Amino acid sequence: MNQSIQTLVEASKSQPTHQQLSQELWNSVQPILIAQRELAEIQHNTHMALIRNMVEARNKDTQAEIKDIKEALTKMTGTVPAPIVEDDDDQDDAKKGEKHDMKKFSRPTPRQKLTQKSEHEKKSSTTTAETSVKEKEKGIDETPNIQADEEVANKKTVQN
Repeated sequence: MNQSIQTLVEASKSQPTHQQLSQELWNSVQPILIAQRELAEIQHNTHMALIRNMVEARNKDTQAEIKDIKEALTKMTGTVPAPIVEDDDDQDDAKKGEKHDMKKFSRPTPRQKLTQKSEHEKKSSTTTAETSVKEKEKGIDETPNIQADEEVANKKTVQN
C-alpha cells in the first residue's frame, strides 16, 4: 500500500498542471488563429477592391449618362440646363419634418390665414405674370397651366 501511494504521488508529480496544459493548447492553436485572421484580412481587401471597382465603374457610367442627357437637352432646346445646387443645411431632413409637423399642430388664426392668402395671391400673380411674359416671348402658350394653377389655389382656399 505504501508503494501504491508512492507511485500515485510520483505519477501526479510527473503529470503537467492545468496551467501547463492550457499553455500548450494555446501555443498550438495560436498559429491557426493568426492564419485565419490573415486570410480574413486578405478576403476583406479583395472584396473591398471589387466593390471599389464596381462603384467607380457605376460612377463613370452615371457621369456618361448625365453628359448624354445634357447633350440631348442642348440639341432639343438650344440651351444648357442650369446646374443643380445642393443646399448644405446643418439640419437633417428628419428635423425639418418635425418642424413642419409642429407647424401643422399649431393652426394659424383666421387673421393669419387672411394675411397668408393675400401674400400668396400677390406672389402667385406676379410670378405667373412674369412667367407668362417670358413664355409668350418664346412662343409658348401657358394659359391652360395658369388656369389650372388658379383652380388649384381656389380649391385650397375653399378647403381651408
